[in-house]
Amino acid sequence: MTLQTCRFLVEACLDGGAPGPVLTLGRQSLWVSPERLIGLLGAVFPRADEPSRQQWRETLTPAPRRFEAFLRLLGASTIEAADASGYEGAELIHDFNHPLPAVWEQRYDWVLDGGTLEHVFNFPVALANCMRLVRENGRLFLFTPANNYCGHGFYQFSPELFFRVFRPENGFELERLEAVVDTAGFSRVLGVKYAFPITGRRYAVTNPERVGERVLLVNRLPTLLFVQARRIRAVEPLRQPPQQSDYVRQWTTGAPPQPLAQTPRGRALGEKLLSLLGEHFCREMLPRLAWILDPLRRRRFFRRLSFANRRFYHPVDNSGENGRSTRPT
Repeated sequence: MTLQTCRFLVEACLDGGAPGPVLTLGRQSLWVSPERLIGLLGAVFPRADEPSRQQWRETLTPAPRRFEAFLRLLGASTIEAADASGYEGAELIHDFNHPLPAVWEQRYDWVLDGGTLEHVFNFPVALANCMRLVRENGRLFLFTPANNYCGHGFYQFSPELFFRVFRPENGFELERLEAVVDTAGFSRVLGVKYAFPITGRRYAVTNPERVGERVLLVNRLPTLLFVQARRIRAVEPLRQPPQQSDYVRQWTTGAPPQPLAQTPRGRALGEKLLSLLGEHFCREMLPRLAWILDPLRRRRFFRRLSFANRRFYHPVDNSGENGRSTRPT
């Protein structure tokens, strides 16, 4: 866990109150100093006096189980961990490739995935397990890889997935979905690894269904998705598999598939060039010519696929200790 994930949880407390029972997938390490955490706690408890802050400092100073100590200070009544083995002392031992026993359902106010689901091969079952663990009005938090994590686990995820999964028919409402530049990689000095303390930017992601197209991102830095979803009804999740929104739109309206959609003028001109010059020339030579002659449009093309696209990505203010974000649109 990082400073940004802790800030995200603090924001959830400010908006929805402290959690009761909490479950984490695996034992979570926390690479944040006590002073930073005390600043976050001050946003939740602004009237805390100096003796209270000193008690926080003493509670958070031991590095082992620091994240669990932080959750208790936020108000968690109990904190348990789930894992496929007992090597870290998890309370719930279960391989999330397989459905959970029914007796474990609706046990927790918060369920936190700090980077586990991408390592579980049978991902839909694992995600449904997490959803079933959450009580009504409880929350599921996912901090999961998106771009530039090739080789980290089995999967890296698209925002589209979570917009389609956390819907009323699955018993959930998606409250926040943000893309976050991950700066938590480890730096090495004199042979010692240190967690990088500088935080990356956060961006609220637009629902592809609302804009009627794929919300794409091409970037160079590792990027995470921060997801907060609230359980609104205790129904069996994922009884019907989600469908990607632009395909549903194509099936129901006959709209041309992306990324091949053309304007009427472009379609007519393309057909004329194809008949005059032949398919090989139009498919092989004209794209190369356009790439050479149109550097400004090329720059605009990639800008549209970046965090600079304000139709898709809206910066979240995290300049203070408790940056606030908006609900997904």
